[in-house]
Amino acid sequence: MTSKQGQQKPKGKSKYEVIISLFMQWLPLYAFWLVLSEHYTPFYLVIGALASGLIVFFNHEMFVAFYPLNNNGHITVKSALSVAWRFLKYLPGLLIQVIRDNLLVAYLVIHPKMPIDPILLGFKTKYQSSVSHVILGNSITLSPGTMTIFLENDYYVIHGLIPSCFDSFISGEAQAKVAKIFNEEPPGTPISITGHTFKEVEE
Repeated sequence: MTSKQGQQKPKGKSKYEVIISLFMQWLPLYAFWLVLSEHYTPFYLVIGALASGLIVFFNHEMFVAFYPLNNNGHITVKSALSVAWRFLKYLPGLLIQVIRDNLLVAYLVIHPKMPIDPILLGFKTKYQSSVSHVILGNSITLSPGTMTIFLENDYYVIHGLIPSCFDSFISGEAQAKVAKIFNEEPPGTPISITGHTFKEVEE
């Protein structure tokens, strides 16, 4: 399966690619350690480096799913930084969505008539990378008013307080934003089903 730039999942990684992958996992963890510790003596610097290394050692397989590949299907520093940059560009939009949904939920709660109409939405979105599903599913749950309650075989079932919460998912806009992180082909407008029971939105 390829993206619009011919990106492919690797069948195997060279030692060089493994080193790059491990380093790109270790570096942000170590930077996060330094920010939180606020101690920069040699002892703490070494302890932080070792602790970050242990986390990478025990969890490196989880990061393999990110596949920060270049057009030839190889992991390089440039391709890893490109994925990291696109992910960072995705976060402000997610933050704005969270703030906007917080205000919406607050409005629904304090409104005298409390105009809440809980509803379910089912839709299918195919991604090349499983981590894209994780990002989309968690983005939905992070936003107040919506929650991912089911995800299997590319099929999502999400819960919303009001039908308008689903606008970006029905149009495919939210799915396309996640696809951009890993330079995947935009999934397009999904076929979606709404209902008030899980049985009504089953695939």
